[in-house]
Parts: sequence; C-alpha cells; structure tokens
Amino acid sequence: MDRQTGEEDWDVFISYSRSDADVLEPLVPALRRRGLRVFVDDTSVEDFAGITATISRALARSKALLALYSQEYPRRRACQWELTYAFLAGQREGDPRRRILVINPEQSADHVHPLELRDARHWPGISGEAAAELLADRVTSYVSDLRGPLGGAPGPASLRWLPAPIPSGSRRFTGRLAEQWHLHTALHRHRAPLVSQAGHGRTAVVRGVPGIGKTLLAQEYALQFAPSFPGGIYWFDLHHVGPDAPDRALESYFSQVRTVASALGIEARSRSLPALLSHLAVALGERDQPCLWVLDGVPDGLSREQLALLHGPHLVTATLVTTRSRHYGSSTEVLDLDPLPDADAYDLLTSRRRPTSPAERLVADEVLRDLGGHPLALDLVAERMLHEDLSRLRRLLHSNNTDVLLRWERASSPQQPAVRVPLSSRLLPRSIKERTAANDILRVLALVHPATLGEGPLEQTLALVDGLRPAEAAHRVAEGTNTLIGEGIARPSAPGARAWSVHPLVARAVRRHDEDIARQEDLRQALLRTLVQSWPAPILEDRNTPTRAQEYPVRSQSPTSSNEVERAVAFDLQVELALRVGVQPLAEGQGSLREALTSLHSLFTTARDGLHRLGANASASRLPPLVASLVNDQLRPFLSTWHPALEVHEAARPSTMSVIEHERHWEHAADMRNALSALRGPLTDITTALGGLSGADLLAAGTE
Repeated sequence: MDRQTGEEDWDVFISYSRSDADVLEPLVPALRRRGLRVFVDDTSVEDFAGITATISRALARSKALLALYSQEYPRRRACQWELTYAFLAGQREGDPRRRILVINPEQSADHVHPLELRDARHWPGISGEAAAELLADRVTSYVSDLRGPLGGAPGPASLRWLPAPIPSGSRRFTGRLAEQWHLHTALHRHRAPLVSQAGHGRTAVVRGVPGIGKTLLAQEYALQFAPSFPGGIYWFDLHHVGPDAPDRALESYFSQVRTVASALGIEARSRSLPALLSHLAVALGERDQPCLWVLDGVPDGLSREQLALLHGPHLVTATLVTTRSRHYGSSTEVLDLDPLPDADAYDLLTSRRRPTSPAERLVADEVLRDLGGHPLALDLVAERMLHEDLSRLRRLLHSNNTDVLLRWERASSPQQPAVRVPLSSRLLPRSIKERTAANDILRVLALVHPATLGEGPLEQTLALVDGLRPAEAAHRVAEGTNTLIGEGIARPSAPGARAWSVHPLVARAVRRHDEDIARQEDLRQALLRTLVQSWPAPILEDRNTPTRAQEYPVRSQSPTSSNEVERAVAFDLQVELALRVGVQPLAEGQGSLREALTSLHSLFTTARDGLHRLGANASASRLPPLVASLVNDQLRPFLSTWHPALEVHEAARPSTMSVIEHERHWEHAADMRNALSALRGPLTDITTALGGLSGADLLAAGTE
C-alpha cells in the first residue's frame, strides 16, 4: 500500500469479459496462494459503460495485466481500454508486450489484437486445477522480474485537446478494435520497430460512407491512445462546411488553427495560413512531444497543395484524416471503414433490449440485413426497441409514410432547440432532384441494389434513356461516378474495379427522397432493356444460377457491330497483357513477386469481362480460342504452382522484416523468376495475335 495515498499496490490486474468469469475460478486463488496481490473487478459493468475510477487507479498501481483473451474479449469496450492502457505503458518502456500476459482459450490467435500480442506469451487456457497451478507459477516468476507499476496514463481529464472542448466519446461505440490498432500502427511506423509492415507512418486516412462511424473511430482512438500523444490532440472539424466546399474548408481550418495558435501563446491576427503553420511548427518542435493532428470531415475537391496545408506542421505530429471521398489516400495509408460485422452489429442493435424469443431473434437478423451494419442506424433502431415491437419497426423501416430513422441534430443557432431529422438527409449529399450525371447514376445503382453494376451497363442505360452517342454516355458515366466516389456514395466492387454499388440505406434514401419519379421510371426501363439485351440467352433461362445477378460484368456488349466489339475487346486485353510483368521483364532483384502474381491474376477478370462483352457474337469470333489459351494453358498452371508456394513462405515472415526483404530470402525466389521469364514468350505471342485482331501493334517499340 502506498503510504502517501493510502491506495493498494497490485501485482496482477485480471482483464476479462464477464461471460468468461468461470474460467478464472481456479486461477485467482492459485495466484493469491503464492502471495501475489491480484485485482479482479467482479462488479457488473455494462458492455457500454464508462471506465470507473477504481479500475483506472488499480491499473495504474499494477505491475502487469493478465488478459483472458477469448472471442468475447475484444468485443468488450472495458477490456479494450484496459489492454490499451497496459500496451501503452509497456510502449513507454520500449516493449509494448512487456506488461501484458495473455491467456488464449481459443483454437487460433486470429482474434488477438494488436499483432504484436499474437505470438507473445500465450497460455492455451485453464483446463483444471493442475493447469491453474502451473500457470500461477509462471505468472509469479514473470511478475517477479517487473519493477514498478504501470503508472498513470493521461486521460481525457488531463489531456490537451485543442480547440476545446474534449469529447466524451460515445457510450454506444462498439467493435472497431482491429481498426484502432490499424490506425496506431499506421501512425507509428516511423518510430515503432515492432510492426508487421514497412512504411513511413505519420499519416493515415479513414474513408467511408456517411454515418459509418469515421468520426467516432477517430475520437475513440484519440481518447484511448492519448498516452502516445503527450503533446496533445489538435482536432479540426470541417463537417459544417459542406460535402464539396474546398475553399470554405480552408477558411474554417485557418480559423481553427488561429484558435490553437492563440491557446499556445502565438500571435495569430495578421499571419497567413502558411506563415501561421510555420510558427506552430517551431512551437511544437520546441516542445518535442508527439501529438495527433486530426482533420475530421475533409470535403472532396482539395488540390494537392491544399491537402499539404492540412497536414501536421512538424514531424512530431501524426496526421489523421477522416473523409467520405475516395479520391484521397493514394500516397498514404488508407483505412476504408466497412460496415460493422454481424456480431458487433447485433450487440449494438440489442444493447438496450435483448430479443426474448427465437422469432424476435429472427426479426433482429432481418433488421441487421436491412441496415447493412450501419452503426448510426443500428443505434437509432436500438433506442426505439426499448418501447416498440421490433417486427413493427421493421415494417415502418420499409414504409414510405413513416421514417423510423430520425436523429437529433443541433440547430444552427444556440438559441434554437435541437430538431429531429431523417438519417437519409445525412446519407445523401444533396437533393436528388436535378437530372445530373451523378443523380442518374445514383438512381440506377439504387434500382439495381444489392447488385454491383459496371460502367458498360451504365453507359448503355444512359445512352438509351437520352439518345446519347457512346462517347457522350461514357463521358457522363465518368463524370457521375467521379462525383459519387468523391462523396463516398459509390463503392467499387474491388480496388481499381470499374463496377459500383451503394449501401442499402443509400438505396433506401434514394427511393424515399427522389423528387423526379418520372426520371427514375425512365431509367428503370432503360436499365431492364440493357440487362436483358446484354445477358446471353442460356443464362437468362438458367434458374439455378441466381447469384449471377449479384455482380454484373464490369463491361457489357457495346451497341455496335460484332467486328467492332471484337476489335475493342482484343485491344483492351492486348493493353493489359502488354503492360504486365509476364510480357515486360522483371529485372533481377527488382519488383515484388507477390505483386507479379496479383498482376497476372487480374488478367482472369479482364479476359472474363471481354468474353461477356462479346455476348452472342462469341461463337463467331476468333477471340475465345486466344482467351482460352491465355487462361488455361499459361496463367492457370503458373499461378496454381507459385501462388500457394509463395503463400507458405509469406506465412513465416517475422514481424520485424519487410515483405520485400523476406521475399528476397526465399529459397525459391530465383526459380519463380525463371518461370516468370519462361512465361514471357507465350504471353508475347498471344499479345501479338491480339494485335492482329485489334489492328494495333503495341509491342513494336517495346518488348522483343
């Protein structure tokens, strides 16, 4: 016990989910029989409740944290907070694992976060008294080598947060543990040696559809990982400037930076933004303490120079950006925030009231599907479940007369009361009224939801509805999808793919708020004509393959002659082949073998989509035999041999070694490079043959 404070010291702090309490029953007495002072919080703490002062003090005065890391453990907010506290205490000492012991009763370690803990001092579980006694001996031996407690960590009450006030976080925040560790690793790659990948660090971008939880994730990360940023959190809120207002965003940012400068004692009245940032850089450099620079709600449309002004002004700052726009992030580490997984979504939906019957549980599962893992929508429905029947809520969810997804928003003036507004107004960046390219594509994607639609069908649909030439339709699709990507509305089916979908709640919002129903009907009819004309007849008649509609080809047959289609498809495939490492040589010691495999594998999609574009003309075309030779005779044998071989090697990569360095230590690296060189001849021949069909010789000035 500390004589000055009267508080007790502890050797071991037990961190566990209440659902696993019975596992600890033989262990705690065994630890205490060995003279260890063990803290166990056996009070009933709700999953979303705040961390008590008792727990905070006990952690600060404990030597080590013993985590019972079951599948339930990472889903409990209190457990996440306790683990983060101990991890950061060890990080201050040079080894984030030093103060943490892990009991993992599961069959694998995939659920263990962060990655540094996955292979560190795991105990497989406690199967009985003998196992508990043996584990108690190990814990006693380990703790005896530790000196001093974890120590206090700066929490929200003592944290510098500018501009004020410090947010309290959300009591309903759930899950996202892996995402928080992803951010922490991304922002500390430059100074944390125990990370799994190489990188520069200091900057991360969180992207996602409106309301998916980007701001809450950034807040939760800043609050929980505050000890990593003793220089403070600098939070700049750009949401109120609108979704597409780069100039106003910089004006708002400048105003908030002036507030920060004033709080730090820097004269800010007459300085330009670059000059003010320079003076802030000097001040932060003199303090020489790591800090977090958060840009929350960055709108689309900023230039590279404008984005540079938003970054932290000194190397002691780590910059975290949240944005709807998928146009940002090409030169830094990106976290695309997905909807909540089913387990976390179910916890949030039933956080106020659990289903009381199998029938109600079935309805809850249906609501989960309707809401698509959208945390804000889940929370709104959970609130109403306290007083309303869930089946009735689901019927209202799909009704156009009553909107159950209403949220409180503060009025623009402090004198005005808060008002309830539909969530759909937040999901849609603007009124769906005008006949713009973006609105038309949004209407079409909402009509086809949950399927994914490619640019080919989109071009054909717009061409049909407005009588456009193919080039004009292609321009409108490019313009519209670019806008929707910048607004975070359109989601690509895969990185780099030219096919998109929308979240189920976005589709719902379009159906409820489209002010031009006639236009929607015209687009629906044109879309149906496009799909029916483009699908080969056998597929339309096959009732056993309904899932084919879930992902429509990225391109479809163009409304031109069969020869023109063949030439276009041959040219596209020829371009892809001519630029791949299979045709372009990979120099010794250069490039990545994994990237080479990924590049070659993507040719399957290009080849498949090309045959789909041929449609009914495929039987009369000279292209299918070339595609068959490419896929079945060349790509498939190569990839089936080297993909699993490289995957086995990658699984053994030490966390301290980069991917490229580990590749170069592979005993079969030279063999794979030789096989890649041998593939070059056949792929070059196929590329040349495709040139005969397209009329373009792309290899004349390039490969041999």
